[in-house]
Amino acid sequence: MSKEMTVIALGLWVIIIPYLGVPGSWRTTLLVLTGLGIVATGFLIRSEGLSRGRSASHHNPFVENTAPHDTSMHHEQKEGINSRN
Repeated sequence: MSKEMTVIALGLWVIIIPYLGVPGSWRTTLLVLTGLGIVATGFLIRSEGLSRGRSASHHNPFVENTAPHDTSMHHEQKEGINSRN
């Protein structure tokens, strides 16, 4: 089961617990354990998201705005609208 589905299942479990008819102390214990499970799963999801963010940060999304690698092509005249029209 994926971590996202685990969070959904634990959320549904929290909704169902009051209707199961378990004694109050057991209900409290179940809710605390479920909360700890949600927190642990949340930390795992966050750490995966942060690690994905670090690997994506090496990519420059604005490649078209960087200087050209070939310096022999200095200023080319392009057709279309420009500041001189």
